[in-house]
Amino acid sequence: MCTTVMAMALNFLCLVFITSVILRTATSSTFNESIYLVAVSSEVVGGTTEKLCAQVHQATEPLLLNVSLEMEGGSGTILLEEDVTQDFYRCISFQVPPVKADSVATVHVSIKGRKDEMSKKTKILIKPKKFFTIFQTDKPVYKPGQTVKFRIVSLDASFLSFNQMYLTVELQDPNSNRIAQWLNQSTVSGILDLSHPMSAEATQGSYIITAWNEKGEQTSQNFDIKEYVLPKYEVKVYLPQTITILDKQATLRVCGKYTYGKPVLGSVTAKVCRNIIQYRWLYDAINICELYLMKTDTTGCATQIIDVTRFGLNESKFDDFEVETEMEEYGTGVILKGSGKASFTNVIVTVRFEDVPQAYKPGIAYEGKIKVTGPDSSPVPNEPVYLFLQNSGKSENWTLTTDSKGIASFSLDTSLWSSDSVSLSARYQKAEEDYPYVQGVRRPEYSSDYHFTRKFYSKSKSFVKIMQGEGKFSCEKDGIVLAHYIIQGVELKKGQTTLDFFYLVISRGSIQQHGHLPVTVTEGKVNQGELTLSLQRMPELTPFAQVVVYTVLPDGEAVADSRDFPIHLCLKNEVGNSASFASHMRCQNVSSESLSHVYTVYWGNMCTINFQNDFASDYDMKCFNGSSLIIMFVGPVSIPLAFIMLCGLYSNIHISMLLYLK
Repeated sequence: MCTTVMAMALNFLCLVFITSVILRTATSSTFNESIYLVAVSSEVVGGTTEKLCAQVHQATEPLLLNVSLEMEGGSGTILLEEDVTQDFYRCISFQVPPVKADSVATVHVSIKGRKDEMSKKTKILIKPKKFFTIFQTDKPVYKPGQTVKFRIVSLDASFLSFNQMYLTVELQDPNSNRIAQWLNQSTVSGILDLSHPMSAEATQGSYIITAWNEKGEQTSQNFDIKEYVLPKYEVKVYLPQTITILDKQATLRVCGKYTYGKPVLGSVTAKVCRNIIQYRWLYDAINICELYLMKTDTTGCATQIIDVTRFGLNESKFDDFEVETEMEEYGTGVILKGSGKASFTNVIVTVRFEDVPQAYKPGIAYEGKIKVTGPDSSPVPNEPVYLFLQNSGKSENWTLTTDSKGIASFSLDTSLWSSDSVSLSARYQKAEEDYPYVQGVRRPEYSSDYHFTRKFYSKSKSFVKIMQGEGKFSCEKDGIVLAHYIIQGVELKKGQTTLDFFYLVISRGSIQQHGHLPVTVTEGKVNQGELTLSLQRMPELTPFAQVVVYTVLPDGEAVADSRDFPIHLCLKNEVGNSASFASHMRCQNVSSESLSHVYTVYWGNMCTINFQNDFASDYDMKCFNGSSLIIMFVGPVSIPLAFIMLCGLYSNIHISMLLYLK
């Protein structure tokens, strides 16, 4: 029974006590009609708070319910102790004992009546807390004589900073010689800043920074030292991402830009090849290549329309397209090279089923999606796609239309489905083309997809089905989950008028939300309806919420379903924004007065800010050249005045991202 209720709930254990034939020899009539259920995560993290849910139904006498957690060493903790005289449902929070290594604990559940007692044990895994150490250098490559600045950040699994001691931090050169060492260094608000000036004669190559914490765990970060000169300009090659067997032309564009952004005027030589696939029996075949001469325009780009039919598109012995280019600058003769590549495919359209259940429940709509993508995996919008169904020798078909995301949703009535297995197929073409086989010749392909679904078994023919959501849930508002149910009235007790459905919302392996939804039922008739539950505190559930809905019938049969719901990435606390700006903004001649109200952060938040230009700061939040800067704000404060002043002084500062951490 436990398996039926929670089989779809990932990483969860259920302890169910039902006086069935198996247990009746060990119990008296006290437990014959009673149902007991306890749910707890099968894998928990030491030192955290977890939830445990317990329920009792149809108690025929006063009972004592006891749930305890026993560690391997013999120590135990009572999690729940309750006198039960009527239907009982409760979820409680408990503190998981901290551990230093993976440990196995036992959840022990006992139920005592006046004379009889029943108990059950199961084991759960307790894992130690995970911590992350992040290394960050102010840039990946240095010249000899420059100062290497680096930062070590300590975070826990919830991305909250924590302080720890690093017994040793050392820097090794490419010959594994230790050239710098720091002992007993502690982080402040989770951050440790260190630096080391490199000598002008420093060995060129890869250097490594290694840090050891008090547990002996080590983390490393590499950087390079080398003499380098930035190129005068760069060359970029643009081709279609994919060229198909049906294409006639493709546009090649070669662009040159100086490092400060101006276009390069010059001539371009481009060699476009479709290389042979090097099978052993084709060793004497040659690549197909074409040479093109072009000139850049005022934008610094040279454009060429390529006749791709000259490259043997339907011949299976050739591979992708490759381009090698040379751009020569007018006046100086400086030549720089560039390259590009375009994949080749004979698959014109791909059709795939998405979010289709493995089993159908008679009487409840069977929902799913068909996704249609083009040769470059981009969605194909506003196109027909055909759905075919085979059920007990009978065929049905539907014509659907894809939306802007290339998805066509469907909902099928299952009330007349009788077969143990139903076959579905999805095609882009209603009638599949049958090309004759010719050795070494490719043909256009329009892939189809197939899916088999089986009838879900229920002894009573009672079901509950959680319906699909529409895309990802937002962080800003509650998510609404709908479930349809069918309860056969013959399974109810005489005179029963209500039935409780229970739900668990699980995220990151823990019960985050729970509750029950009573519905009105009538004995002797088929009861159908819809359940509505609300997912709250969405930042605590991101990136996925797994919803489990179940009920237990009077005879002990569990009716259950589970579904995952994706949620947009978000965190509890956000930086307040009272200015209108896109994800990228420039601070240009901004005064402290105008910025002081724009952002507000709260205790424990961390913001990552990327800067484009080179500048240093004498302030506590040290700014690194061209790299990410992590700032810890202590207490409910606005952006520090120091940062506001920098925004005003340096007009080329580019804030590329704010990362909000709880």
